[in-house]
Amino acid sequence: MDIRQLRYFIAIAEEGQITGAAKRLNMAQPPLSQQLKQMEEELGIMLVERSGKQMVLTEAGVTLYKQALNIVHQMEEALSEVKETGEGIRGTLSIGVSALSAYRLPEQIRVFQQKYPLITYKIWKGDTQLLNQWLERRTIEVAIVRLPHSLNNCTMIPLEEEDFVLIVPATSPYANRKEIEMREIAQLPLIMPSTPGLGIYDLIIKEFSRLGVEPHVICECPDISLIVSMVASSVGSSIVPISAWETHQSEQIRGIRLSGTSIYSSAAVVWQSGRHLSKAANRFIETFSS
Repeated sequence: MDIRQLRYFIAIAEEGQITGAAKRLNMAQPPLSQQLKQMEEELGIMLVERSGKQMVLTEAGVTLYKQALNIVHQMEEALSEVKETGEGIRGTLSIGVSALSAYRLPEQIRVFQQKYPLITYKIWKGDTQLLNQWLERRTIEVAIVRLPHSLNNCTMIPLEEEDFVLIVPATSPYANRKEIEMREIAQLPLIMPSTPGLGIYDLIIKEFSRLGVEPHVICECPDISLIVSMVASSVGSSIVPISAWETHQSEQIRGIRLSGTSIYSSAAVVWQSGRHLSKAANRFIETFSS
């Protein structure tokens, strides 16, 4: 069994079918099916259970998948390290960001790019669950998330704390207010950032509970651009980190500072603990601790 076959098996395991895996690998289905059959024959054990076009990993298949990920990534990291030794730090740095954590990333990359001009970037955007999967699969090396987070086995560097702000339609009777009590917000129709169980949502809901009020939540949305559009269309109001408001300011919405609360928002750069990182990823992480 070679690296090429391991790559094939990773694709099959993650796609759950030969059709999707073949498309991902840019190859025909019959030879991919034959490769899977050869792997099973070589090992003398079934790696997948077939149900029509769908495939589910057996216990042996799960073990092979985990080992294959490690082997393939170790090979890629070794090749990358050899190139870095000969040519200076280069390669592709894959970074994941959550919906409310990306606002300072462009400036961070601009500064990093000046120092390491040979680096290229892949930016992946998703919720905490997706970021967790991408980190575990090594699709990304580092992620920037809002705290608190629910990522597994991660090391983090907390970033600058910032206040929350209430955003309301420009036509709202509250639009000319400079400040508003957190308790007072509970009566407004609210569009909550993210979904239950993920960071900011829980933080805000717990604060309303501490204050003894129940918020009037009419919508939950993980996408800040869509939240701002809905506020601009007078669907409701929302509570977002101040950096999100500053990035999406428009004539259709107003930002109001919160009082009567001690909650704040903070992001963090995170990466998998105990896992080898490329030199590019290590240097990028260092920019957050300097």
